[in-house]
Amino acid sequence: MKILFLTPTGGRTGSEMMLWYLIKALAGSAFEAFVFSRKAGTFFAQNPPTVHTYSYGTKRGFLFQIYEGVYYKIFGRSPEEAHLERLHGRIKPDIWYLNTITMPQFAVLAQKLGVPYFVHAHELVSLYDELKYPEMKNMLENAKYIVCCSAIVEKRFRQMGFINTILQYEFIDTRAIEIKTDRHKIRQQLGIGQDAFVWLMSGTMALRKGYDFVPDLLEKLPKNVYVVWLGDSRQTGLNYYLDQRVRNENLNFVELGAKDQADYYDYLNICDGFLLLAREDPYPLVMIEAAYLQKPIVGFNSGGIEEFVQTGMGAVVEGFGLNDLAAAMMAVSDGKTPVDVKKLRERSLEFDVSNQIDHWKDILKRTTQP
Repeated sequence: MKILFLTPTGGRTGSEMMLWYLIKALAGSAFEAFVFSRKAGTFFAQNPPTVHTYSYGTKRGFLFQIYEGVYYKIFGRSPEEAHLERLHGRIKPDIWYLNTITMPQFAVLAQKLGVPYFVHAHELVSLYDELKYPEMKNMLENAKYIVCCSAIVEKRFRQMGFINTILQYEFIDTRAIEIKTDRHKIRQQLGIGQDAFVWLMSGTMALRKGYDFVPDLLEKLPKNVYVVWLGDSRQTGLNYYLDQRVRNENLNFVELGAKDQADYYDYLNICDGFLLLAREDPYPLVMIEAAYLQKPIVGFNSGGIEEFVQTGMGAVVEGFGLNDLAAAMMAVSDGKTPVDVKKLRERSLEFDVSNQIDHWKDILKRTTQP
């Protein structure tokens, strides 16, 4: 059975990291994996799995946009779609697997080629607003199965009337988590005192992730508390707003930017607690990684956090009140909310690839049978 996985960037996003964990685990199985990435991301380049990988990887500048428009008018499809169609002809896969709901154009192409496809949904409702009505309708209504990364994601599709959903929680590979540098050394390099309590957030700095909450949140926390963000910055006006507030009010906020895989976990490990400010987050992988590193988790009830965090692991705050969040954070840092570090590690291991991959393989076996 040949499966062609399609993914957006090949970068270090949660959905794409999980994709690599999935397809690496297929090595030696009855499934032959092929991956097409719309971009040649660094994570894919640094982690070549035992599968066939392809990327479109074209720089999409102004001249290329003109070329795309002309090409589409002549041939009725984009150059990327033509590239993918040729690849399909060479590989002749039995199934296409759309990793994220953000590629509805490939669902159209799959239908044209007569190949069944799955959609793996790592997104909640806010992402729906970025898709056109007919594109989302067509993609979902013609999918063979919709694989959902958390119960809340599956609930939304069920509420829309879909019965062909499958729950497969996000998971991580704990074997890849290695700490090489002393956390106190990194904190010293960042100018963070050893008596400070550090809360860290991770991911691309997008409005959905709630980084705009940082200045007002820090105003409600003790002076020895730091908030650190690990992940890409998009350099928008909102980033300018944040930078100005931090500078003018001398706030304890550190923006680390993105880190290579070799250093990523060293920086994640500098925190005393993991913070989720997201307005919406289906089931963040970094939440599981933080638990493996035995960091208590505090965040708004933005989606999957409620399904993961249990008593003794931190706190889930209803609503989006910063006073309530600050109080929950201080209760953890002051020891008023007991934290069981053993439970954090044990809970994370439930979502290790070794404990989840058989379920996913069973899904493939069950759903790809004629």
